[in-house]
Amino acid sequence: MDLPVSIDFIGLSSYGEATESSGVVKITSDLTRPIERKHVLIVEDIVDTGLTMRYLLDNLATRRPASVKLCTLLHKPSRARTRIPIDYLGFEIEDRFVVGYGLDAADKYRNVPFIGVLRHG
Repeated sequence: MDLPVSIDFIGLSSYGEATESSGVVKITSDLTRPIERKHVLIVEDIVDTGLTMRYLLDNLATRRPASVKLCTLLHKPSRARTRIPIDYLGFEIEDRFVVGYGLDAADKYRNVPFIGVLRHG
C-alpha cells in the first residue's frame, strides 16, 4: 500500500467478567496520536448492542477527524440497541456469545484458533 498509513489502538471495555454488557463503557487504553483532520478506519471484531461502538464514535467525533469508517468482522443485528453505520462487514451472526480468534469471555478462549459459540453448563 503506497499511502501514508499509521496504526494506533484504543481499548474499550463494557463487559468486565460477564457475558452481558454492563452498559458502562471504559477506555482502558487511549490513542497515542492525534486524529484531527485524519481519515480514521476502525477495525473491530464484533458489534453487538452497538452501545460501546456508539460511545467510541461519539468520543472520536470530539477529536475532529476528517472522516470515520467502521469495519467489523461480526455483527449481531438482533441485539442492536442503537443504529451504528457499518461501512465494511464480514458476517451477520445470530444472538450467541462467540469466542476464539481474539474474542474472549472474561479473558478466556481468546487463543482458540477458530470462532465458536460459548456454551454454558
